Amino acid sequence: MSFKIDTKLELEHLHLLVQSLEEMTDFYKTLGLQILNKTANQVEFTIPGNTKPILVLSSNEEVTIRPPRTTGLFHFAILVPSREDLAYVIGNLLNVGVPVTGAGDHIYSEAFYLNDPEGNGIEIYRDRPRSEWISDGRGGLVTGTEAVDIEGVMALYDRNRSWTGLPKGTVLGHIHLNVRVINNATTYFYIDALGLDIMTNFHDSALFISAGGYHHHIAVNTWQGVGAPVPPEQTSGLLSYTLSLSSQEALQKLVENLHTHQIPHTLENGRLRVLDFNNDAMIFYVR
Repeated sequence: MSFKIDTKLELEHLHLLVQSLEEMTDFYKTLGLQILNKTANQVEFTIPGNTKPILVLSSNEEVTIRPPRTTGLFHFAILVPSREDLAYVIGNLLNVGVPVTGAGDHIYSEAFYLNDPEGNGIEIYRDRPRSEWISDGRGGLVTGTEAVDIEGVMALYDRNRSWTGLPKGTVLGHIHLNVRVINNATTYFYIDALGLDIMTNFHDSALFISAGGYHHHIAVNTWQGVGAPVPPEQTSGLLSYTLSLSSQEALQKLVENLHTHQIPHTLENGRLRVLDFNNDAMIFYVR
């Protein structure tokens, strides 16, 4: 039987390298995140009322903006608990003038899209109940991009609900990456070595990958062009993303499988570090 990663895997937070720490900090405060810790060169954000980070920003004097048509972060996705919460967040962002650049009904979710000041994509979405997700008959899920019922969503916006930031229960839902190519090496890394499952192959240009039957924790696409280069070091964008496992046994089994499949990795102080195809670090630990 092939190895499967812990079905209780969760995304914890992502770490971005930014050029303007001040401007980006102001933006993410407006977005509804709360500062957890702050130094001269780094800010950790959390969901109001939480004690774990969901986003970390770091900066230094050498950072330049990621060039176009390169690999890296396509977007990170903030999952809110309900459709009412989605209306609450989007309504308040529009009230303060944060532009929403798009929206999509993906069959299993309803999503709105925007960009931060340095061009990092952000998705804010809510999931439909799993009972409403549509199987593709091959162990995966049907997805697409249809028009969101914006009127239906925004009809739930309660103007009397005071803005206190992203609502309780909000989490990092998934990470979506631009990559050079999708091929056998891609599936070997994510499926054979990491033990994840392909939930959707979208026209051979994107894979939606998950643990435990979720629609996706990680997606990869070639929409910046097949063969797009990895950006130079010290350019803005994703540095790492952290995923948590439910037990020490699950972590050890993952380490053993990476060793079996000859995937370079390090394990130090309980944190397993693996580089993905964009040279971004995937960090696994036991929560």
